[in-house]
Amino acid sequence: MKTLLPVFVALLLVTAVQTGSAQEAAHKIGFVNTARVLKEAPQARKVEERLKAEFEPREAQLKQKRQEILTLEEQLKTDSGLSANAGRKLEREIRLKVSQLKFLEQEFREDQNLRRNEEIRKLQQVISNVLKMQGDSGKFDLILTEGVSYVSDRIDITTQTIEMLKQLSESGEEAQ
Repeated sequence: MKTLLPVFVALLLVTAVQTGSAQEAAHKIGFVNTARVLKEAPQARKVEERLKAEFEPREAQLKQKRQEILTLEEQLKTDSGLSANAGRKLEREIRLKVSQLKFLEQEFREDQNLRRNEEIRKLQQVISNVLKMQGDSGKFDLILTEGVSYVSDRIDITTQTIEMLKQLSESGEEAQ
C-alpha cells in the first residue's frame, strides 16, 4: 500500500497538469501596452494639440511677465543714478512681481494638469471601449493592460488596438 500511494499521487498530478493545459488552450488572452497606445493613438495627439492651443496664450503671458522682471532687474543693476529711495522702491516692485509670477505659474500648472487629467480620462474611456470591442470581436477571454512582466508577440494586440483607434479617429466616431 505504501508503494502505491506515491504512484497514485504522481498520476493525480500528471492528470491535473494535463487538464490545466487543456483548459489554458481554450482561453484566448491578449495584452495591450497602454503607454504605447497613449503615445501613438491619433486621439492622444489631438488631445495634446488641443491642450497646447488652450494654454498657449497663458504661457505667452507668463513669458512676458518673466521678461518684464528681467528688464526691471537689469534696470536696477545698470541704473546707478537711482536714489536710495527709488532703488528700494524698484526692488519692492521686483519682489512683488516675482511673487505674483510664482503664484500665476503655480495656478497655470495646476490648471494645465487638471485639464490634461480630464482629457486623459476621456481618452482612457475611448481606449477601454475599443478594448471591449476587440474583446467581443476577437473572442478574447482576457485582455490585460498593466502590471505584466513579460508578453509574447503572440498575445500582444497593442498594434491592432492602435489601428482600431486610427480607424475611429478617421471616421470621426467615438467608441461607445
